[in-house]
Amino acid sequence: MKRHRLRGLSFAAGLAGSLVVSSASAQGNASADDDVEVVATPTPAPAPPGASLSPNTPVSPNAQAPSSAPAPAEARKPSREDELEARIRALEAKAAEAPAPSAAPKAPDTTSVRAEREPSLTSGVTGPLGLVFSGYVQGQYETNQASEDQIQQGGVLLNQDRFSIRRARLRVDRAWTWASTTIEVDGNTVRGPSFGLRRAEVSLLWRNPLAGAPPWVRLTGGLSEIPFGYELTDSARSRYFMERSTASLALFPGEPDVGVRLSGGISFFRYALAALNGEPIDDRPGRYAGDPTAAKDLVGRVGIETRPRDELRVTGGVSFLTGKGFHRGTEATKNSVVWRDLNENGSVDGGEITAVPGTAATPSQTFNRWAFGADLGFTLDTPIGKSRLYGEVFVAQNADRGLTAADPIASGTDVREFGFYGAFVQEISRYGVVGFRLDRYDPNADFLDKRAGKLIPASAAIQTYSPMVGLLLPDRVRFLVQYDAIVDSLARDGQGVPTDLKNNRLTFRLQGEL
Repeated sequence: MKRHRLRGLSFAAGLAGSLVVSSASAQGNASADDDVEVVATPTPAPAPPGASLSPNTPVSPNAQAPSSAPAPAEARKPSREDELEARIRALEAKAAEAPAPSAAPKAPDTTSVRAEREPSLTSGVTGPLGLVFSGYVQGQYETNQASEDQIQQGGVLLNQDRFSIRRARLRVDRAWTWASTTIEVDGNTVRGPSFGLRRAEVSLLWRNPLAGAPPWVRLTGGLSEIPFGYELTDSARSRYFMERSTASLALFPGEPDVGVRLSGGISFFRYALAALNGEPIDDRPGRYAGDPTAAKDLVGRVGIETRPRDELRVTGGVSFLTGKGFHRGTEATKNSVVWRDLNENGSVDGGEITAVPGTAATPSQTFNRWAFGADLGFTLDTPIGKSRLYGEVFVAQNADRGLTAADPIASGTDVREFGFYGAFVQEISRYGVVGFRLDRYDPNADFLDKRAGKLIPASAAIQTYSPMVGLLLPDRVRFLVQYDAIVDSLARDGQGVPTDLKNNRLTFRLQGEL
């Protein structure tokens, strides 16, 4: 504005100079020393703010100043410069009174859903409204002490030193005020290249108007997470440890199952109750996936999620599972003849041919199974980053479906399982993380081992120590390294006594976000 005012003043000064030259020409060839008489006239009253002064507007010589300020006896004649200055002030006042232009509308948020914004049964918070695409890729290299360049009976490869795509997932979320749908597909090369459905669910929900709060009620149908414990519902995208603990993988070899679920939260209280097929879909292809029984598993969790302090978050809950397991019957067989070369001479001798009578088919049967779990976790915001301390404990009966499948009909007795884990994770600024996890799982608390022809009590427990370290580029890439030191009694020494199997693992993983 000062620049425009100076230009106006320069223009006025030039115009005044031109008027002086014209006046001098009109008086003839007047000398510079000639005296010029100036007639004093009263100063006109100042124009009101906002008034527009025209250069052609005549100024009355009898104009009087306001009564509050009596006009002086003598005043100079208003020049062109004064008039322009008054016009500039009037324009400035008018511009100051004009309303400010309205702000441009804010562009919609197109940021993709990250791990912490994914729907979680633990927090219960749903994603943003609208259509959102997201995904991630986990490429890794794993080496195992038990790896061999051999083929197991049945054609299973024993090599475990390899590169693989552990998960490559693409997810689409569509949310409205009263409903939401989610579709997620997964591709991996764990047991050969495969591509399948990971999540497909539709929900009706009654949202809590508070930002960041879970819906009061959400009814979900389709393929979704099993609401048991904390680790099972923790996203593989945000979890720093490579895989779930041994106990969690044994009871639930897969994270999703097909069924219907009712969940939600009120204040700090969280709840989830689901009726499921009871056959979790393992995202490691090659496993049987079906629903052999009409009975459905009833799974549920009730817990809390609260912030007693701004920097502290506490979660916890108890979970349960009850349902039916399946024992496969046998098919009928025909009569047959078996030759056993007892003396290994390659010829049929007396006593080496045996008749095997046919057997009738045996029916399949079901058995009861149940599991109970409790979890507790703390998250603290520290000057160097977030600290997380969490853990779970499990007790179950006939519920092992992933490690040593429990079958009390075949064994003649119920199988009791017990497991727990505890983990600590420390983020170092936004670009680093370290952690440690200890987990223990006993697939059969009543295990008996046969030694020298006698049955004696023995332990089948598996204990794993897992240190982890990683580098992070938030919302872009993470590089993680984890070593699993596994202590068990799955091997035999030279005298037939159970000993530790050399099966420690080292895994390098590079994860990228879409």
